Amino acid sequence: MKTFSTIFMILVVIAGFVLAITPFVADKFFPVPENVVRQAKPEAAAMALKQWFNSPEAQFLNVQAINKESSQAKTAWFSFSVGRRPVEKYIIDKKLQQKELSGDILKRVFFEDNRPASWWQPDALNQKTYFSGTDQGRKVALIYSPKAKRGVLVTSTPNTINQ
Repeated sequence: MKTFSTIFMILVVIAGFVLAITPFVADKFFPVPENVVRQAKPEAAAMALKQWFNSPEAQFLNVQAINKESSQAKTAWFSFSVGRRPVEKYIIDKKLQQKELSGDILKRVFFEDNRPASWWQPDALNQKTYFSGTDQGRKVALIYSPKAKRGVLVTSTPNTINQ
């Protein structure tokens, strides 16, 4: 019995050591590739927008989303159709500021010159302004066309782990 408890303790210590170093070994041999881009399922993206806008009853239609993670930031692009009320509520609740939308802003904030996907067309909304602010530590930029009931949303979170 004395030998069993000693062997058992040795196995527990070895198992703990192996579990402690596994993430480091896995990262060394199987690193996460830079600039990982993932297309989101439309249903999952619509559910995420409902939660994001805090409007569970809203009907988000024609939702497309893509996420990109790099060493600098995690960025998500959403394109959607929804009525005016959930967007107004979100803008008011998050105290987003309305700003002038210029070609420079389209290139810099909405990445118009480097589209993440072919469906990403924020300039097609033909708006003169956009809304900007922060939400839960994320930078948010939103363009919404009330006539077309169409919007695009860009969220970005700085990656502080690698910095």
